[in-house]
Order: sequence, then C-alpha cells, then structure tokens
Amino acid sequence: MDGEIDLELFTIAIIQLNNAFQKLNDNDTDIKESLDSSYENLKELSDSLENMTNNEEINATEVEPFFTYSINMFPEYKSQLANLENLDDDLNESVINLIEVFDKLYKIADDYFKNRGVTV
Repeated sequence: MDGEIDLELFTIAIIQLNNAFQKLNDNDTDIKESLDSSYENLKELSDSLENMTNNEEINATEVEPFFTYSINMFPEYKSQLANLENLDDDLNESVINLIEVFDKLYKIADDYFKNRGVTV
C-alpha cells in the first residue's frame, strides 16, 4: 500500500499484543509467539511509515490521525511492557524488541509533527 498506512497490519499487531497481556492476566506464560508476532508486524509498519514520511508528498489526512494516536497511546503500551516482571530471558528479549519498536514508531510520529511545526 504505497502512501497508505496498513491499518490492518497495525490492528493485527495490537490484537496480538493484547492477547499476550490477557494471557499474562490469566497466568498463562505462553506468550512469546504473540509478542514476537506483534513485534514483526509493528516493525514492518514502522519501516513502511519511515519510507512514507521520507516522501516529499505525504497525505496528512492519512497519517495525522494515526500519528496523533501514536503520540498518545504508544507510551502507554511501552509502560505496560516495561512493567512486566519475572520474565525469562527469551520473553525479556521479546519485550525489549517491542519497546524499541514502539519507541521508533513514536519517534516517527514526533518527527513528523516537528517537521511540520504542529503541536499535538
């Protein structure tokens, strides 16, 4: 999808992440696959957004609502991930990867608004 945000990919990634959080609430520690799948989808999305924002022409009506959501919600997801405790090394690595991709997505959104002189 050239010039469009893949909202389906984003939705799948967030559902996978929320499934992992729900499994933790249910004391089910089999969450690595959900975390890793969420990471892969968010990573693909962040690469796509980075390419999109490097274009000279950007469809503001497409990206601004998503970037506003990113600025407001991604720190919350990052905080929830950072507060997970008693994780083995494999799960901890998956959580770190997700935190890093949320940081990258946040930075893309923040840079977009800064480059356009917009305050969110």
